[in-house]
Amino acid sequence: KNGEEKAFTELILNYQQDLYKIALTRLRSEDDIEEAIQETMISAYKNIKSLKDTDKFKKWLIKILINKCNEIYRKRIFKLVPFDEVDKYKIIDNSNLELDSKLDFYSIINSLGKKERTIMVLYYSEKYTTKEIAEILGKNENTIKTILRRAKIKLKDKYQGKIDIDI
Repeated sequence: KNGEEKAFTELILNYQQDLYKIALTRLRSEDDIEEAIQETMISAYKNIKSLKDTDKFKKWLIKILINKCNEIYRKRIFKLVPFDEVDKYKIIDNSNLELDSKLDFYSIINSLGKKERTIMVLYYSEKYTTKEIAEILGKNENTIKTILRRAKIKLKDKYQGKIDIDI
């Protein structure tokens, strides 16, 4: 907060992998992911003085990242798809997702929608509570719980008998 660039850089480097994982749930292009992370770092550096509680730095950073990802997503979707077809557009078609013995968390949640993937990563990978996720995403906690539960049910239905999913 005191404008020390080196300290800020070290802090960001501690969260770089987490930022990448979260951006990957929102965007698919490596270029877009890099752009989102870079824009997040710039915005965080410029606005760090507005952060009231330094203990919530990571939450604040993730919130910025999600907003940057959303901006990039909107920018890309309106460039790539005619306006009247936007509602039909899907970034990823996972209907042919093959299950093999090396499935990891990210390939499993890849079949979910963008919101569901983000919530699953924040909950399971980043270990945030539903209340904290609600704060980060600006949603009601019950909404987060509902989305989380529906996502788990979707995964259970899709992978029934192939993997163990605890609901």
